[in-house]
Amino acid sequence: MLRTLTFITLLTALPLSPALAGTLKGTIHYNGAVAEPPVIDTGKYKKACPVELKDESLLVKDKAVKNVVVWLSGKDAKKKLKGKPGTYTLDQKDCRYEPHVTVMTKGSELEILSSDPINHNIHTYSFDNDPINIMFTPGQEDVQAFEEPEPVKVECDLHAWMKAWVFVTPNPYFSLSRSDGTFEIPDVPSGKYTLNFWHEKLGEVSQKITVGDDPQEINVEFPDLTPKVTQKH
Repeated sequence: MLRTLTFITLLTALPLSPALAGTLKGTIHYNGAVAEPPVIDTGKYKKACPVELKDESLLVKDKAVKNVVVWLSGKDAKKKLKGKPGTYTLDQKDCRYEPHVTVMTKGSELEILSSDPINHNIHTYSFDNDPINIMFTPGQEDVQAFEEPEPVKVECDLHAWMKAWVFVTPNPYFSLSRSDGTFEIPDVPSGKYTLNFWHEKLGEVSQKITVGDDPQEINVEFPDLTPKVTQKH
């Protein structure tokens, strides 16, 4: 029997429930007001940046949220969720970072490319990983490793609109929500975990879960961040 679990905020308490035979999946929504992503003015770089750029920090369509990082943590996660680090790619292309959000396991390598005909810069901001500040000429490449789990902000000091995130997870059991808000983490060993959801604008929510044998769909709704207007009398 398929069970559906929906939670809204970080403080919502829900009973532990079994998950889908080693697979966690669901949909992430946001019910707050969301404006159309604004077009970015690239100023004097228009010839070098031929593609129309839009702000990617909050992409919501039909209430479904893209680019939410989903990962597992907790005592059982430390004992059972093992895997080798991988290699991921971040490109500086069309005057933007591609992809906007990269999720990688701690110890993984990030291959940084520079496909544009102009100079760019990778400048990271983090608490636990060493900062990176490298100037890139066209065609230049570099490889960096991240050892500590945390969200790492990436900016270009030459082009203020260029922003991205590298999210470092403690294990390889993670997912990144698609444009329809769906996510999936397959082959999860049975156990008790904390399922975490992070978004650069909407914040973070989490929930205790138990992975067992019964199917379960996990649906998440981020709290409404729309400013409330109080009328004065």
